[in-house]
Amino acid sequence: MRRQCVFIFLVIPAILMMTTAIALCKTETPPMLMDARQNVAAELDRMDASLQQTARILGTTGLTGDAARAALNGLCGNFDYAVDCAAVDMTGKMVTIEPAPFQAFEGKDISGQEQVRRIIKTGKPVLSNVFRAVEGFPAVDVEYPVVTPAGKRMGSVSILIHPEKLIGNVLVPLIAGTPVDVWVMEKSGRILYDRDQMQIGLNLFTATLYKPYKGLLRLGRRIAANQEGSGVYQFRSDTSAEILRKKAFWKSVSLYGTQWRLVAIHVEQKGPTGILVPAKTMKQKLESLASARPLIQALSAGDKIKGMQLFKEFYDDTPGIYAVQWVDEKGMNRFGYPPTNSLIDYDFNALRSAADQNMLKVIAEKKPAAQERLLMEGRTGIFIFEPVFDQERYLGMVYYIRLAEQQTQR
Repeated sequence: MRRQCVFIFLVIPAILMMTTAIALCKTETPPMLMDARQNVAAELDRMDASLQQTARILGTTGLTGDAARAALNGLCGNFDYAVDCAAVDMTGKMVTIEPAPFQAFEGKDISGQEQVRRIIKTGKPVLSNVFRAVEGFPAVDVEYPVVTPAGKRMGSVSILIHPEKLIGNVLVPLIAGTPVDVWVMEKSGRILYDRDQMQIGLNLFTATLYKPYKGLLRLGRRIAANQEGSGVYQFRSDTSAEILRKKAFWKSVSLYGTQWRLVAIHVEQKGPTGILVPAKTMKQKLESLASARPLIQALSAGDKIKGMQLFKEFYDDTPGIYAVQWVDEKGMNRFGYPPTNSLIDYDFNALRSAADQNMLKVIAEKKPAAQERLLMEGRTGIFIFEPVFDQERYLGMVYYIRLAEQQTQR
């Protein structure tokens, strides 16, 4: 349900004449969530492909012997979040396990585990929910059937994984430095991944931590019951006792019928109060900010504390803007205010987003510009840029964002 958006570049007079224009493209689902879903699904697909290949090899070599060990070692070597890989016979016994530290569990009967019972009964691949493995820790088991070339069932190949590491490998580089966070849960409410590692493994519906937050619990039940949706809830700040209001969107990924819920969140920031500043005045104020000696000195020295102080003053004095930020001449978005709406040490050169190339073009041209684009958190913003120079030295761009749906006065 993601509609294609058109990115436009406008000369400054034109953007000032069109301050009440409706956004060219509106979306509710944050682009960051769509990317997260796609990337997690791609990793699950990669694991599925490796399991299929290993199952074909074991179907020819058998479940035991040196060739089977080599195949299992190869499977585990493909995934740094894998704990061990096993060949399981039709009675539910692990007959071969790799790597070597886990060979002590060979011969263990795991037929009582739900996912093993299911694959023995149906002959279809399975992704388990989190359970306590015989190896002694919570894990997820992925099982794929092994059959001979003649079609006779022999058992299954199993890969035991840490789901939080799988998900973290995908999400951490994707969301780093952005105003979007993503947590992941099973339909049962168990938290598979959260930036706060202390929450991983907790159950949203039963853990003491969540009981005071009734809105979160209500939303959690909706998340469990529906493959996608959106809502709001309140929860504590990671860094203080403050209770924050968070906007949440979720999508699902699945493998072999087991679903995980990916929940993207963004802290709702209360904007400055007062009469909305006309867009022309906003632009003039940005020009003054970009030429102000205190800001030039702060950016030239990389003084984030002073820079943030000046950005806060600009934000507080300019009702109607979403954020004010600085991207340096090398394409690194250093910081902005408020932090909840800003990129922090975000490198546009990495091209993590489809629109990042357009941002690099603005930076390279070293002149005032305007751009309309989707925000990572799922709204459309109008970006107004002003270059900053310390005499002849180019320091990059300061820019503010105004939400396209905000009816700003002319």
